[in-house]
Amino acid sequence: MSHVKSVRQVAVIGTGVIGASWAALFLAKGLDVVATDIAPNAEASLRKFVYAVWPTLERLGRSVTNS
Repeated sequence: MSHVKSVRQVAVIGTGVIGASWAALFLAKGLDVVATDIAPNAEASLRKFVYAVWPTLERLGRSVTNS
């Protein structure tokens, strides 16, 4: 009896270098990401990071557009 559910949404707590990296990878895999961080401008910083690394993820074949 298997009750395996597909993961479609993840939460990231902290959007520094490590959290932002996980968020970018999860997004590239087609998951919905909810991120939280108490730092000022955390959302803007996370968006800037993801935008900057997205071409690299695509080249590595990690983007859902290439899957």
